[in-house]
Amino acid sequence: MIDAAFLTKSPLFRNLDETERAQILIIGDVRSFTAGQVLFREGDPGDGLYLVVKGSVRISKTILTGEEALAVLESPAFFGEMALIDNSFRAADAIVNEDSVLFFIPLQGLSSLIETQHGIALKILYALCEVLAQRLRETNERYMSIFTIAQMGGANPDRPLLIP
Repeated sequence: MIDAAFLTKSPLFRNLDETERAQILIIGDVRSFTAGQVLFREGDPGDGLYLVVKGSVRISKTILTGEEALAVLESPAFFGEMALIDNSFRAADAIVNEDSVLFFIPLQGLSSLIETQHGIALKILYALCEVLAQRLRETNERYMSIFTIAQMGGANPDRPLLIP
């Protein structure tokens, strides 16, 4: 069991007051997982989001040569939030990296809370925008690094590789 204080560490819920955090605890539940367990696969329906309480989770994509880890998330990180925004399928795999305790918040419960509690909705959605903006900045920086290396010639320095 976790308490509302844990949610103050989460970028998604840190701006909620004690009563609002208690409402999040009511709709979610704590789940334990062992290393190697698959939480979801790319293409699965998005049914909720997770907060890492203890341990770590690997977010990855399957490529021709195997698994490509995109991130390893530790407490107080959250993931699976894209389902909240677009009701779409999972964009990557989530695999328990080491024995972990996660707090799962079902999409249906969170959506209902957001629809009825507009103050909570504003705080959560604003925090979500902040996190997504930061992630987009980091992705842009990585893209520009790859682009720069490619423009410098990559494997063939005599002829630059042009990337559209």
